[in-house]
Amino acid sequence: MSERVNVVDVTPRDGLQNEKEIVSTRDKLLLIEKLALAGIREIQATSFVHPRWVPQMADAEAVAVGIQRFSGIRFSALVPNLKGYERAIASGIRFLEFVIAVSDTFNHKNLNRSTAESLELLTQVTKLAQQDDVEIRVGFSTAFHCPFEGEISARAVVDLLRATRERSPWRIAICDTNGMAYPDQVTEVLVLAKSELKMPVTELALHFHDTYGRGLANTLAGLEGGVREFDSTTAGLGGCPYCPGASGNLATEDLVAFLDGMGYETGIDMEKLLDAAEFANGFTSRPYQGHLLLAKRAGACGVKQPKESQLA
Repeated sequence: MSERVNVVDVTPRDGLQNEKEIVSTRDKLLLIEKLALAGIREIQATSFVHPRWVPQMADAEAVAVGIQRFSGIRFSALVPNLKGYERAIASGIRFLEFVIAVSDTFNHKNLNRSTAESLELLTQVTKLAQQDDVEIRVGFSTAFHCPFEGEISARAVVDLLRATRERSPWRIAICDTNGMAYPDQVTEVLVLAKSELKMPVTELALHFHDTYGRGLANTLAGLEGGVREFDSTTAGLGGCPYCPGASGNLATEDLVAFLDGMGYETGIDMEKLLDAAEFANGFTSRPYQGHLLLAKRAGACGVKQPKESQLA
């Protein structure tokens, strides 16, 4: 039997948060339905952030109501602070993502607090989550490079891993926010986490952006290091409002095709996933950011197919 890899699709949150044209709640739920039909079993549905900062997420409560009709899917939501936590819990979300930047500068710009202050907030949120029977995945943004501080050392990531593990028992997602990581950086972080913290890599997830086309190379480094959970966005949508130059995430369809080709099991139907990618691609004015939809359905990416006479 082939080994299972968990694909977490974060399109409804991370994929849409940087789009200027507001995507309706109805369309978000239609996208989620298409992802569910494709076999995606873990979806980050929304973010309980103040709509002044991220207008695309102003309908978080409405999305939370809408997803209740889907069964067998683990839905999560990002929470940046205690207010976001309270809103998410009131909306019935039981799996949350709490984000901390490895870069202190980015943490200030993204969350208006220091990394140390975010760690103290994580202590509070963890206590609440344990009381409320809620699970939290901690996401480390700018884990390899920061647009303001430059390259982030593996030592800084491991130090934050240690501090986080002292406060929170759940999974940790290591994120390449602006897509500038190289495979050797990914490997170094995983080696240090295992050797110094004795941390099982099954407790780690990886979240890659594909700004410089390194997403799959970094995925391979993660797989070789033992990671079996990866985030992605359908059609490669995404980007961070507070990270200049960040393009979309690694496309879910590219990731799944890569994993399938490497012999891993994902449980995802590619044709139905391409249906979701084609639908999601309509939410952006940018050219299609991935590869597979262009290769399989060029017309959906606005590319005209040549006539047969032109192919001769």
